[in-house]
Amino acid sequence: MVRTRRFQLGVSAVVWLGTLAVPAWAQAQPPAPEAKPAAPAARAPAPVEPQPQRTSQAVLAATRIRDGDALMRERRYREAAFAFLDAEHAAPDHVEARFKLGNALAVLGYYARAIEEWEAASRLTQDAAIRQSAQDNITRARVKQGELGASPQAVGQPPGSGPVADTTRAQARRAYEQGVQHISQRAYAPALQTLTQALQQEPLLTVAYIARGSANIGLRRYAEAAADYQFALKLEPEAASPLYGLAEAYRALGRNLEARDLYERYARSTAADVRPELKEESRQKAERLR
Repeated sequence: MVRTRRFQLGVSAVVWLGTLAVPAWAQAQPPAPEAKPAAPAARAPAPVEPQPQRTSQAVLAATRIRDGDALMRERRYREAAFAFLDAEHAAPDHVEARFKLGNALAVLGYYARAIEEWEAASRLTQDAAIRQSAQDNITRARVKQGELGASPQAVGQPPGSGPVADTTRAQARRAYEQGVQHISQRAYAPALQTLTQALQQEPLLTVAYIARGSANIGLRRYAEAAADYQFALKLEPEAASPLYGLAEAYRALGRNLEARDLYERYARSTAADVRPELKEESRQKAERLR
């Protein structure tokens, strides 16, 4: 007899996942209330010069998946979604990261985004059972989408994309400013802590990701820095600061061709956050990497 596993979408919908071949990470997750959203902001500090490589983005992805699993067990679904997002940013082809991000987004009611993640996981895997599980989830999520109509979740806005209470936004900005001050004093560990607090309060605060990237570089956490800069670029593709920071992180990780391309992009950028001294420095660093 074929055994099945359940995965819950929202409060009442149940999605039946694959067969015995489905891995443990494609199992049921509990439902949760809808996410409470947020928004972006202003200026970031200059990135910190990198030191030798300490960690890889694959290790970061695995670590953040474990964090997400723990948060899901604690029913902290919004935080879990961002942990799985971190894992995906560190390793975009990671099937488990994408599948689990879909799970977390679905529990939060972000069905369109969840469908995107399950579709990506299905394309990336050769495992027929995982593909079937993803398709089952997609089918049921589309039913829920139709039931919900045009809510923010139904149209797929990510956690943190809606309005944030002024008091929460003010707290996030204060934490951000404090983090920047810590960076200027080379107190990178406290900076990391306060910038993470800022992002928990306002999850799409682009400059806080850029600043946290600088703190991670100061702590020689280059894979983590790269993930922060990558997400900042995803939020604001026209920004220049994440280009330089990501170039620094990639150079420290030994990804010199990618670093060179990013330095060149920064040198060519006309974005408002470009720093003239860093443009010249970027040209010189790109030339040294040829």
